[in-house]
Amino acid sequence: MRKLLSVVMALICATSVLITPNARAAEATLAGFAFAGDYKTAQSRFPYSFKTFEKLKAAGVGQSLSAQVFSRTQGISNPAIELRPAGSLVNLKASDQALMIVLVLTDEVVSTENYGAYYKTFVNLRGNLLIFDYKAQTVVRTYPLSTVIFDATPNAPSEARLQALVENQLTSQDGQGLISLFAKRLATGELPKEGTKTLQVKKVEVSSEALAEFPEPLRRNPKAAATMVADAFASLLSSRVGVPLLPSSIGAVGGVMMMRLENGDDFKLKVAEGDYLFDIKINEFVKKKTDETSVGIAYVYGVKSSLKFYEPTLGTDFINTDLKNGESSVVPATQISSDNFPAYAEVINSMYKKFANFLVEGGQADQKWLAAAASAKDIKSQVETARDILRKSK
Repeated sequence: MRKLLSVVMALICATSVLITPNARAAEATLAGFAFAGDYKTAQSRFPYSFKTFEKLKAAGVGQSLSAQVFSRTQGISNPAIELRPAGSLVNLKASDQALMIVLVLTDEVVSTENYGAYYKTFVNLRGNLLIFDYKAQTVVRTYPLSTVIFDATPNAPSEARLQALVENQLTSQDGQGLISLFAKRLATGELPKEGTKTLQVKKVEVSSEALAEFPEPLRRNPKAAATMVADAFASLLSSRVGVPLLPSSIGAVGGVMMMRLENGDDFKLKVAEGDYLFDIKINEFVKKKTDETSVGIAYVYGVKSSLKFYEPTLGTDFINTDLKNGESSVVPATQISSDNFPAYAEVINSMYKKFANFLVEGGQADQKWLAAAASAKDIKSQVETARDILRKSK
């Protein structure tokens, strides 16, 4: 109880949870911002985000990342979740659960590489809208969040510019900042109903050939590259289809997810294996020139991949297919050299968006694309089966 009171005092906006079986809305505490993993290594794992965190925290009341989470979520109306008024206390004895909601940052990738006439900077921040049970110390539900930018400059960017890029990706109010994505997802998030099956990305593999096209920090760390692909797939599936996913098994060590709230409270949350799992593989990237004029050169950038969606206990596959996707891009003739990874990242995202459209009930999808992209002859029936499974997992 004393530890929870510190959450109430330090995080400005605290709420309590009292869940009843027939309640229309579950009451939950908004706990602000947190770093995933061991806080002792947070500064090395999230160097730019951590500097932003310390800078805004020192700026005073109302400026910290947690304070911005609170202010950005004021007025949100969600029929499934009720955020209690500021200053409310949690009665642990009177409830079976004590739900808390937090924006947890799970990864930061900042990479700058020289491409002849310019420098290309890649920034990717990933996180989760995490709902956990304070009382049982277990993850209840997560909604993956991911934001990416590419920045080109004629000279190598300064540390100040890199810092500004990351701060903007955290706090921007244009709808693409991580806090904005969190607020948008909170407005539509739901808690699992009794008996709801859970989803999880279990295994991701990036071939050595494909890995060679990733930014340098990810080339040095294949696990980080795999995690980025897992988060990209999970965030797109979640946003398009409206399904939550448990934290990827890649990010949860030994079934435990660690994090620290801004007020200093540490948590070790148990993460169970999902009832239904996804395995993903990025096999190959392809770049093919299709046209050349005085204005520029047209290329098709492609990706070849594999996707498996299955129930592990009985070994039942719902989806098991190779997938490929291509997108056209024109490189200006004045551009001396080009960076392929932004195009490859876009073609991966485009592939998962297109495929997710087939999993949306009543959604419009490109049937010609699916016929050309999927290797499985029965892909339409696979998609129908998967759509029914995902509907029951919301």
